Amino acid sequence: MKIYSVFEVCELLAITRKTINKYIASGELKAIRLGNQLRISEESLTKFLESKEIQVKEKPIDTLKKK
Repeated sequence: MKIYSVFEVCELLAITRKTINKYIASGELKAIRLGNQLRISEESLTKFLESKEIQVKEKPIDTLKKK
């Protein structure tokens, strides 16, 4: 199991540290504290990303072609 730092997750998802901390504080993203640092497991990150997944009924390009 891989463990990521908050900085690594920020880099992977291209979002700010403030946003990651918001997700952790709200409980949407599970993190563990090691000393004074937060770490995020690969499993927690995967579950978080799956919870943010959206279903698209049709391809966006098809929608544009109809117009």
